[in-house]
Amino acid sequence: MANMHDTYEFLKLLAVNNNREWFNANKAEYQELRKAWENDISRLLSLMGEYDESLRGLQVKDCAYRIYRDVRFSADKSPYKTYFSAVLGKKGRKCIQAACYLHMAPGESGLHAGIWWPENEILSRLRSEIDANADEFKAILANPELSSSFRFYGDKLKVVPRGYSKENPNAELIKMKEYLCQKPVDDSYFFCENWVEKVAEDFKKVQDFNRFLNYVFED
Repeated sequence: MANMHDTYEFLKLLAVNNNREWFNANKAEYQELRKAWENDISRLLSLMGEYDESLRGLQVKDCAYRIYRDVRFSADKSPYKTYFSAVLGKKGRKCIQAACYLHMAPGESGLHAGIWWPENEILSRLRSEIDANADEFKAILANPELSSSFRFYGDKLKVVPRGYSKENPNAELIKMKEYLCQKPVDDSYFFCENWVEKVAEDFKKVQDFNRFLNYVFED
């Protein structure tokens, strides 16, 4: 089991010492913390697999992002990410469907769900599905189990896309370019022995949301 307080302290130090010299000098500690965290993510996959069959058989290596940044096309040449994160969805990091995403960073942690910037064809199908079944989708968003913990959000167009009337009662949903839910959490959310169980229970609250969005991927 990871000591998340120590993990967060390490990430804070990494944020102010984001260079190879410091990291290499502290690599043994990083490897110990990372291994414990990955063991916890493996347990999280197992717990979530009880209600999300798309996670069954996935390994941590499929889901967890590496700490090394790709700086080839970035103005920021810092070599390391200052957070631990994982995609908990079909095919892990390669998931193109609605999924859960765990982001663990000092002062910026959060639990996320939904579909990020889908391709145009998928987005078009999502808008059509939501317009045709708006009552079901709105009921999912209004469910207190979800709405009391997560907030619904996403980037959107300024006007409704072509093919839809601006008078459409679902215009605000149709204008969206992504469909997401987020639960911001304090760092202390993870400073307990049962943080994995807490995350699994919270992500269970967004399963209906993800399932609705994933209708468009069914044959």
